[in-house]
Amino acid sequence: MPPGLARLTSLCLGGFGLVAGLWAWRELAALIAVPDGASTMGVRLGLASAALLPTALLLLLMTVASFTARFVTAAFDPLLGADPRFVRCNQRVISNTVEQTAVFVPALLAWAAGAGAAAMPGVLAAGAVFAASRLAFWVGYLANPFGRAPGMAASIALNFLALWMAGRAWIWAW
Repeated sequence: MPPGLARLTSLCLGGFGLVAGLWAWRELAALIAVPDGASTMGVRLGLASAALLPTALLLLLMTVASFTARFVTAAFDPLLGADPRFVRCNQRVISNTVEQTAVFVPALLAWAAGAGAAAMPGVLAAGAVFAASRLAFWVGYLANPFGRAPGMAASIALNFLALWMAGRAWIWAW
């Protein structure tokens, strides 16, 4: 594929992922009721922590898939450079997921802690959509490198959303 067409393809798929991620967040948040007890910071932080569990489970599954593939293919020494495509691709997915999650976790927790109870449907929806976007990134990357663009763009959109909402909540608190 010529470089210009590759860029256009990636941009279009990424744009789709960005819009889909934010749309999914908005629609899911509208379906979630404000949880009981969400007026206290402890409950909000507990709920936000629970909202991060799907991403933690997904990261664990990625890791299990990687070491299972190493075992099945007998690719025990990563320094030999003989890793199968699945293992190399999965390593990149795990690395990127850790990087994205390192931004998302503190932003989501700060958002939950700084905002009021009314913000919790958005916090909970963000946790779910972030996990779904990482799953889309993983599946897409394994299928084709261009396939990772929608999940990556949705993840980045959720990171910016969580950072923005956390900053807004804490600035207004001052």
